[in-house]
Order: sequence, then structure tokens, then C-alpha cells
Amino acid sequence: MQIINFNEIESTQRYKLMSGNIVPRPVAWIVTENNRFINLAPFSYFTGISSVPPLLMVSIGRNKKGLNEPKDTFKNIKETKKATVCLVPVELAEKMDRTGEVLPYGESEAERFEIELERIDENFPPIVKGCKRAFLTTLYGTFEKDEMATIPFFLKIEKMYIGGDFEPVARVGKGYARLCEMENEKWKM
Repeated sequence: MQIINFNEIESTQRYKLMSGNIVPRPVAWIVTENNRFINLAPFSYFTGISSVPPLLMVSIGRNKKGLNEPKDTFKNIKETKKATVCLVPVELAEKMDRTGEVLPYGESEAERFEIELERIDENFPPIVKGCKRAFLTTLYGTFEKDEMATIPFFLKIEKMYIGGDFEPVARVGKGYARLCEMENEKWKM
């Protein structure tokens, strides 16, 4: 048996322990935009937290190039108060993974990696074409403290897109996994 004191280990060790043991975690493939470009980025510190009001939480870290530099997704949501949160189907997992690469501010991952987008509502950023589920959201609030390396963003679901059946991808440690539906009748909705 081992007990690990999180106050006595480095943040990278804490991250590895958390991301390797809180599994599976759904992947939010977030589309944001401003008046200059569209940004597309994956986040696995993501979950639903409330149905009244309908809220999602995504934790957005600092840019890998500098701890004081917020990610483009962070900047865009703060500026526009809107984000489209796509759930990743298995067939787009490889493309989604590529969009985790750090690009210079203003360079679109959708353009760089040739990912098609589709505008389904003029009031929100587009969805990733081929995604079967997406939440069109507005910024409800954030929780920020100086010592936090990641900032939780609370996003209110305004609309939901359903484009058919899908097999979602989840983050498991350093890799990804397929999620399957259980066959037991009592677990079905």
C-alpha cells in the first residue's frame, strides 16, 4: 500500500497521477472564434456538472510556450463569451489529437490540419464536420486563483446538436479509448 501526499510532489507528478487514474475522461474538442480566426483544441479535463442550469466545465491550462500566456481557447472564450464543444467520434480521433499541437496565436488548427467545419447556427462557432454531438455554449463563469495552472470555465449549454449515433473517444492516461454501451437493460435510458 502507498499513500502519496500531493503537497509533497511536483505538479507534473500530480497531473500524471490524476490523468492516469480519473478515467475515462471525455474529450471536449472546442471550437472558438474571434473576428480574425477560428481556433480548435482538445481538452480532457472536461465534464458535465449541472442540469439546472445546464453547465459543462472545462479546465483550460496555460500555453505550453509560457505559463503566463493563456491558450487561444481561453482568450477567445473570455473575449466572445461563446464556444462550441464537440464530442469526438472514433473516426476523428487522430485529427483531434493533432489539434493539441501548440500553434502561434492566430493560426487555425482547422486550416493547418485540413479539418472541415460546418456552421449550424450563426450565433455560435461552427462544429467539426463529422462530429455527431456538440454543445453550443455561452460563458457562465470562471474560477480563477493565482496558484492555479488550469482555470475551470463553466459553460452554459444553450443548444445541443445531435447528428446520429456515435462511438465517443475518451482520454485514458496518455492515450485514448473507445467507449462502448453496456448491454444490461437496467443501465439503459
